[in-house]
Amino acid sequence: MHPRSRAELLADGYTEHAVRGGVRSGRIERIRHGYYAERDGWDGAYVEERQRILARAAADAAHTPPVFCHVTAAALHRLPLSRHVDERAHVLAREGGSGTSTGSVQRHRDRWDGDAVDCGGLLVTTLARTVFDVARRARRETAMACADAAIRQIAARDDGRRLEAEADAAFRQEIRDLAARFTGARGVARARFVAEAMDPCAESPGESISGLYLRDIGFRTFDRQVEIQVPEGRRYFVDFAFAGILGEYDGATKYLNRAMRGGRSSEQVVFDEKRREDRIRAATGRRVLRWTTREIRTRDTFREFLSSHGVRP
Repeated sequence: MHPRSRAELLADGYTEHAVRGGVRSGRIERIRHGYYAERDGWDGAYVEERQRILARAAADAAHTPPVFCHVTAAALHRLPLSRHVDERAHVLAREGGSGTSTGSVQRHRDRWDGDAVDCGGLLVTTLARTVFDVARRARRETAMACADAAIRQIAARDDGRRLEAEADAAFRQEIRDLAARFTGARGVARARFVAEAMDPCAESPGESISGLYLRDIGFRTFDRQVEIQVPEGRRYFVDFAFAGILGEYDGATKYLNRAMRGGRSSEQVVFDEKRREDRIRAATGRRVLRWTTREIRTRDTFREFLSSHGVRP
């Protein structure tokens, strides 16, 4: 979905009265001054898509091409923004320009070395700088999911089953170097933590948040994407291994997304998952504990869930 300017709406046959009426009735969403989106498409868009729409509108309205940063740059880099709620485009303020924010744009007067990359025709901060900025300013859950996805882009190959150690190390070092340059700035300590904790094995934001909370709760060591060989010769990968159990974050996407189901019904997916879990238990002799988004709503809900199943650091 692309934003539509007032001029585009008028060229398509809308009148000024129709535009105002569409906004009043809720059929059209005004996303910034002079730019609109169809209500159905806007309401159905994920936060990442909304950020990309806001960026397109901001770029179209700007006299000079803006450089997008922070969560907007993350969305343009195709990184997840789990639990992010701010609906403004984030841009770097030009030298000598205004750092004042508006209802649709957050301008950041921040140190910048001038490096930018092109993402779909828009200028954005580099991947490392984007992760660094999100780590400093966004909520921890958003930062961890974003960083895990970024290093997965850089270092993971073959669906994440093979990792390029040199690429992994180099990306972490880029963020460490940024932290050294920004010593004393807001959020640098969290950025340093993210540089060490981000994991290319995390396959979803839910796994990223689960790993973050496991550390918070006190599980200092745990394994991810643990390979399990079953007697039939098949290999399975389990999200986590810790405290003597195997753990799986069970996102709804595998049951609801038609492409991920691979032609199977939701009921068949549930049956296949049950059979997979039975085989893993039989092969390892270990308990398999599953959780969903509900159990990782907060760190405390996750701690209580684990404790209720007798799992403690």
